[in-house]
Amino acid sequence: MEKERWDLFDRQRRPLGRTFPRGPSLPQGTYHLVVEVWTVDGHGHVLLTRRSPQKESWPGYWECTAGSALAGEESLTAILRELREETGIIARPEELTLMGTQWGAQAAFDTYLLVRDIPRSHLVLQREETCEARWVTLAEFGALLEAREIAEPMARRLQAYRQQLEAAARGRKPRQG
Repeated sequence: MEKERWDLFDRQRRPLGRTFPRGPSLPQGTYHLVVEVWTVDGHGHVLLTRRSPQKESWPGYWECTAGSALAGEESLTAILRELREETGIIARPEELTLMGTQWGAQAAFDTYLLVRDIPRSHLVLQREETCEARWVTLAEFGALLEAREIAEPMARRLQAYRQQLEAAARGRKPRQG
């Protein structure tokens, strides 16, 4: 199976016109795009998935839906694909709100919000990525964060968006990042 490839861009998010395979460290000064989406139901619940025990990083930790954009994918296209692949949720572009972008050592992280009521029984998990899913209350979510049971890099990035996420979970309209 061929390794997935990522488009490379610079710190100003200008495309560099080349791709790079997943795995090795990116060349100095280059970045790729990672997308993530926090799903809430508007009634005080957050959807979490548990990372497969076979995952190389953060196995068994809770997270939101996330992944790298493939070569040729725009941010919104990538998150719609990841959401469908990892949870079976088919969303429309207009349902997603971009909460913001954060920069890591070798990636830009676009973080989205989806407000949708989805019964747990309708979720279809991608076994190599996720092994469990659950809706948690905001109190349970806070306790999982406090107990460090949410994958640390994701929990760290969430700090910038936590108020938006909690407001949306309580049924208030999220603001655009």
